[in-house]
Amino acid sequence: MPGTDSNPAISVITVTYNSASDFVDRAPVAQGFEWIVVDNASVDNSADLAERLGARVLRNEENRGFSAANNAGARAALGDVLVFCNPDVHFDAPGLARLAEETTARRAVIAPQLLNADGSMQENARGVPYPHRKLRHFFAKQRPGDVDQYLFYARPGQIREIVWAIGAAVAIPTSDFWAIGGWNERYFIYYEDSDFCLRARERGLPVLLDGSTRWFHRWDRATRKKFSWRAWRSEFRSAFIFYVSHPHCVLPVGARARRLLAVERRSRTEDAASDG
Repeated sequence: MPGTDSNPAISVITVTYNSASDFVDRAPVAQGFEWIVVDNASVDNSADLAERLGARVLRNEENRGFSAANNAGARAALGDVLVFCNPDVHFDAPGLARLAEETTARRAVIAPQLLNADGSMQENARGVPYPHRKLRHFFAKQRPGDVDQYLFYARPGQIREIVWAIGAAVAIPTSDFWAIGGWNERYFIYYEDSDFCLRARERGLPVLLDGSTRWFHRWDRATRKKFSWRAWRSEFRSAFIFYVSHPHCVLPVGARARRLLAVERRSRTEDAASDG
């Protein structure tokens, strides 16, 4: 499925694990892009439902985790652009086309502005992932009017530079994906998206949030539901790997730390200017 410079071929890659409920109200996919679903040994009928919706399904015999499954999908993909999209994100063809155009033209990792079920903007874009920021975001209750310096949002028509975006929906040119080494398979789940975006930045790819592509995302993170030792073990293990690999996200010293802080300052300055 070859594309052109102005109309790149798109491969959407979705990783499933007991995700059948996310497909119940979905319509069959439109023509014009490739949809690959990598199923991590679900015990429900996720894989069968995905096939009925028009996906090409790769079935793993065991749960290989988010990063490894995404890489497997990328190896099977034919598109010039890869869009990694969770099963609980309701993507659409116009949004895919826009993300593909922007990621190709800008040579960037780009995420849509995700929305909650009520239409409010979801905090899928973030600043530097210092541990204290992540803890505050995870545990502190936000009050009306609070401004969280860790969270970024994009209005319609705005493309905003960010430090990193959650892995629920991100697009990248296929050649750039392999140039940065794909997803890091040391991460089974959690922190792989922070790592992915920071490695992209180190290879010269900016990370952007597109306010004109707006998709609903039914976010359901296991560590935010009832307590689960398994989920928290994965969280702590991935956090350890991440902060050992990116020590400038613990102590903000050195050139890499300064570059990330400069992204934050530049983005907030541009946003303030546009508000004015």
